[in-house]
Amino acid sequence: MARRKTPEQRAVEVQSYGEREPYVNPATVAAIQSVFNRTRLSHQNWESRQLYGRLDSRHAWRNDARGSVDLFKERRLPSPTKLNVHILVDASGSMMGDRACRAQDMAATLVKAFERIPTVRLAVWQHNAVGHGATVYRVAERGIAPKLDQMLNNLGGGNADGFALEFVGNRIVQSAKPDEKNIVIVVSDGLPSVSGQGATGNILDHSALVAQTLRRKGVDVMSVAIAGDTTAHEYMYGKDSVVPFLNDWSALSRSFAATFGKVLGREAKRTAHC
Repeated sequence: MARRKTPEQRAVEVQSYGEREPYVNPATVAAIQSVFNRTRLSHQNWESRQLYGRLDSRHAWRNDARGSVDLFKERRLPSPTKLNVHILVDASGSMMGDRACRAQDMAATLVKAFERIPTVRLAVWQHNAVGHGATVYRVAERGIAPKLDQMLNNLGGGNADGFALEFVGNRIVQSAKPDEKNIVIVVSDGLPSVSGQGATGNILDHSALVAQTLRRKGVDVMSVAIAGDTTAHEYMYGKDSVVPFLNDWSALSRSFAATFGKVLGREAKRTAHC
């Protein structure tokens, strides 16, 4: 009988096709949850130790022990009832091997981070292209059986990041609700290779234009760069919205949490101005 691989072994294995159980990094899960819970987009949007408001059971003992009266908690600002996170994973031929495995692990880690948070709905998509345009595959979404272990089977073809982002983004805009916020996280090696109808200038310009247009429509975009060079990602999505990811999960948990926090902060400001 083959010995079951440890999480650490699965995190560094390289595989091109077939079913593979993704690795979930617990430190990154914790970092994402911590950042989310500190934002106004979290359903835990309360300020403790107030002089009036809702009774805070965590501090009710203070009255007997110290004679304090700051026993209440207060919701500071109304927050949206739902955050929709859309993971868009590059499945082109250039992702073959370790890049595709890291992308699969990143997607599974994000699913784990949000699966028990009722105000967050997460969907995972893959895409590639043969010819012009993009083919988009639905991998995970609430209400359907996830196919995270089958993501490597979709590898091949060209990279159509901009067109896939446009497709998913348009679906988001069309179904957007006033009390919801939407974020798309592009997981890719940042090497778009497919041009097509609707692309103006070069391919990088098209992807950048799609990201800018979605932001103007209220859909934020960030990126995880599954490659050493983040230049193309920064050009398409902005330097403050890009997270580099090679094989260092420790560095990823810090950098992703920081960047995700900035993106959530932008969304919180939009909420405050609504």
